[in-house]
Amino acid sequence: MSNSYVRSKALLARARAVIPGGISSGNRANWTPFPLYYDRGDGARVWDVDGNEYIDYVLGRGPLILGHGEPGVIDAIYRQLKVGQFFAGQTEAEMELAELICSLVRNAEMVRFCNSGSEAIHACIRLARSATGREKVLRFTGHYHGWYDGIAWGFSGVNATPDGPSLPIPMSLGQPSSDASNVVAVEWNDPEAVADAFEKSRGDIAAVITEPIMFNSFWSNIRPFEGFLKFLREQCDANGALLIFDEVQTGFRISLGGAAEYFGVASDLSAFAKALSGGVCLAAFAGRQEIMNRLVETNTVHTGTYNAYPPAVAGALKHLTLLAANSGAKLQNIHHFASLLERGLRDLARQTQFPLAIRASPGAVTTAFRVAPTQVINHRSAAEGLDFKLQASWHLALQNRGVRITPEGLWYVSAAHSANDIAITLDAARDALQSLSSR
Repeated sequence: MSNSYVRSKALLARARAVIPGGISSGNRANWTPFPLYYDRGDGARVWDVDGNEYIDYVLGRGPLILGHGEPGVIDAIYRQLKVGQFFAGQTEAEMELAELICSLVRNAEMVRFCNSGSEAIHACIRLARSATGREKVLRFTGHYHGWYDGIAWGFSGVNATPDGPSLPIPMSLGQPSSDASNVVAVEWNDPEAVADAFEKSRGDIAAVITEPIMFNSFWSNIRPFEGFLKFLREQCDANGALLIFDEVQTGFRISLGGAAEYFGVASDLSAFAKALSGGVCLAAFAGRQEIMNRLVETNTVHTGTYNAYPPAVAGALKHLTLLAANSGAKLQNIHHFASLLERGLRDLARQTQFPLAIRASPGAVTTAFRVAPTQVINHRSAAEGLDFKLQASWHLALQNRGVRITPEGLWYVSAAHSANDIAITLDAARDALQSLSSR
């Protein structure tokens, strides 16, 4: 079984003449058999330009929690576009969205808006440095906090020295080497490494930044050890540093109150984007009033012409309102169907000869082919024994059967998915595994 991708292939070849690689984001490059072009989406489904239909578990890599084309969100965006695009001024909806976020997230006392998760993280780090007068940031290897130079170190590995802090490696060529001196990278779920880093950089660490659940690349859906986030809170308090939660993925997906509600640990600052926006280009950072007020009381700068872009704010406000309605009934449905998907995939994993491993968190599932028996606790253990060739074959086999997941094996579930979608998906997954067996 194989879909036709003739038109996508032609468009990609044409695009490569004017767009590097034919794509506008590097993480779209590893699609199998090549980056596809899409025509439309509706609910839990998308169609590519060749007319192939998919049950979509990519969902824009996370934002479309309510599914494609949620009517209420589309109507809200359209109404705002008709009356005004943006004004270099404020709208009432901006205030209402901030109030809603503050009502849901217990550690959010004030909110500012921007346009992407990378921007929101950048603002949180700047605020932490402003508030503490320090420059170093402790981050965890394998966590992704956007592509900006100052934090895109230690994403994929570190070079540790016996007597000094970890020396993180850059995510990309073109990053100034001087930025590395302000980043301390240690392993996730390693309290001893955190304590040791604070000791070696005593009085220099402005903040610890963490994804509450590791949610990116081939090591997605790795949960913190019991008490680990609380330990980070305690270490920050004891050492005069701030705790930053990168909730670009988890905020409003794992619970309406994000990680603070789900894990019972409050950060000083939090960044929101994908799980907040509902499909528009909008992000936010939030935190304690005394820290956020530094944006007006001190020379701590945050600007941006498109910040709180009214159509995006209108769409996000409607999205979050729908998600929070009836005590989060839609989010509960998402968690329910994600659990159905997880259980079904685990059943298939027990029946196959392949080393198919399943990890999950509320609203999302990860499938990975690993020959290593070690427990997955961080990016190193997740990458151990990972069969990239089998992972790519699995991705293509599902795609050819009308099921769309990320190439790294991350499945997002939306409010638009149904029990029938899950049943069709599991049948396709069973057939995909059988096709791998016959090779």
